[in-house]
Amino acid sequence: MKRNLAADGPGYSFPSASSQEVWTHHVTPEASHQPLTDPRIAKLLGVPVGTSVLRRFRVTGPVSEPPFQINVSWIHPRGVADAPEVASQGRGPGDWLYRLERAGHWPISWVEFHRARMPTKDEAGLLEIPTSLPVLEIVRVGTSGRDEQPIEVTEYVVAGDRVETVHVLHRDESAQAPWPDVPRESRDDRSR
Repeated sequence: MKRNLAADGPGYSFPSASSQEVWTHHVTPEASHQPLTDPRIAKLLGVPVGTSVLRRFRVTGPVSEPPFQINVSWIHPRGVADAPEVASQGRGPGDWLYRLERAGHWPISWVEFHRARMPTKDEAGLLEIPTSLPVLEIVRVGTSGRDEQPIEVTEYVVAGDRVETVHVLHRDESAQAPWPDVPRESRDDRSR
């Protein structure tokens, strides 16, 4: 994740949108209050199923390519109360996250859940892929720095042939020092 300080406005970009490519909306962006009926997303956002929440819908990607991703963000009602302008189309990518932080939720921290799955018929149509091509679903939960509660949940759906993930593995404290000398007989016992 990086900050955008471009002339078109402050905001944040996450890995898929952080290169020098020019990205565009492949369908008209939408923002509306809707009942949140997905139990998984409702639980992650910390609201009861059926709660009316602001839903931001986007299909984006590089100008010269097919749509890269579908992203749907659900903003917790307290976030919308604090920053009603999150419902409007921002001046730059991630502008609405900047607005949430400016409204008192600084710093938002994020955790992502990744899984491969088959696309729905609607998702395949929006991404211009066959329904037989798996997608990568990334669900990002943003937690408010003010109260340590979820403030937004964003689901990205990316065609499986358009994505690669890179993960840096960190050593646990127990693995920071070099291996101690192990007596030869112990090494021989372990290899059997």
